[in-house]
Amino acid sequence: MPDYRLLSSAAGLLGTQEAVLCEFRDKGWLSVIERKGTTFLGAREQYKAKYILHLRDERGLTDDQITTVLANQTPPYSSKDVDKILQSAQA
Repeated sequence: MPDYRLLSSAAGLLGTQEAVLCEFRDKGWLSVIERKGTTFLGAREQYKAKYILHLRDERGLTDDQITTVLANQTPPYSSKDVDKILQSAQA
């Protein structure tokens, strides 16, 4: 499947665990493809996962804040507007 990686391979490339990507999927932040019992992550979703990891690990955002940011942004993602998004969500 072009532009798709095994979930475990994508996790390795992102420097995280497969369980973390599954957690992101369970929160509705990522979409995965399951085929014949194997789970794949598309290139766009891998890009989104990298951004989510940045928001969580480097910016220290909570799950609710990440949900708010993702609901108000579309690719290409940028940290530039994160503070503005969160401020307007609190207003």
